Amino acid sequence: MNVEKFLCEAILELKDIDESELVPSLSFEELALDSLDYVEIQLLIQKRFKVAIGPELFSTGKLKNLGDLYRHIEANQEQALAA
Repeated sequence: MNVEKFLCEAILELKDIDESELVPSLSFEELALDSLDYVEIQLLIQKRFKVAIGPELFSTGKLKNLGDLYRHIEANQEQALAA
């Protein structure tokens, strides 16, 4: 399962949102994630892809939308698998 599909399925389980709205440009602000949602997503990513997503990536604006998150995971997944 690719990163985008995995995250979309995880978000659909957490939030009452239409799947067609889950586009890469959708911001986390627009998703209205609460702190528990962020933690759950971080844990799912760590477990599935072996990539740590620290809260500072969201709070500093490095990860602003779903596309940023997809790219971050894909870029760091290769490093995690090689380690």
